[in-house]
Amino acid sequence: MDRYLYLSLIPEALILSHLPPDKFGRYTATGSKRQIEGPAVFFLVDPTADLSAFRMAEAAARCQPHPDGSPRRSVYLAIYDVLRRVPLQALQKAYLTTPAGLTLELSPGAWTAAGQGEAYFLYQELGPVYPRVASALNPADFCARVTSPQELISLPVLAFIDLKLGGLAYEPERKNEPEVPYQHIEHIRECLRRLTRQTDHPTKIVNRGLRPDILFSMVRSGLFVGAGDDLRYFPIPREEELETTHYLWWHSAQALKGY
Repeated sequence: MDRYLYLSLIPEALILSHLPPDKFGRYTATGSKRQIEGPAVFFLVDPTADLSAFRMAEAAARCQPHPDGSPRRSVYLAIYDVLRRVPLQALQKAYLTTPAGLTLELSPGAWTAAGQGEAYFLYQELGPVYPRVASALNPADFCARVTSPQELISLPVLAFIDLKLGGLAYEPERKNEPEVPYQHIEHIRECLRRLTRQTDHPTKIVNRGLRPDILFSMVRSGLFVGAGDDLRYFPIPREEELETTHYLWWHSAQALKGY
């Protein structure tokens, strides 16, 4: 029976499983008896990478089918300080699973600053900390700054998604933005205004904690994970492709209310 190695971000953990990504996403998001529902974000990890920081052999020995032959859903290798210890290049695929258990696979791509004409961005950090942040920095510059040891406060590595701001990405005072269904929209506007006034502070925390109802339908360009200038990017398909090729996932992703 095949084994898969996953790096989960919600919550942060390294897990061996017999379940392929779609079934693992459903299991993680809904639970074995559908008692708890919530979104899941995880990576497929290359098991041949340097994972000497973890007890891989012991976990593999435990990841055996149940006596009745059913697959082992999860064997945890670590539940703390995981993201920092997994090589970025070992992250092969990324997955976004809706609370209903539908999973979208994201392949790695090359990020470019071309076309990044927005004045402001909105980021949801996914590990190892979870604030939502407004910023005047594009994704690459934002990641480099947050993970820079030259900063007073920094992280060794950061995973995050960028979120759509609609017209607010160019003009914080723009009214009637139907494409931006967030709650507390005036608070977001005020954070963007502060970025305009305080140009020496290019980031502003919008919300200090992660809510479980991440709106995957509001992901702007994709999932990022990086440290310094080393940035991995997993682009999300364009909306036209989501509406056709990935219709069921897209419909499920749109079912959540604004946050």
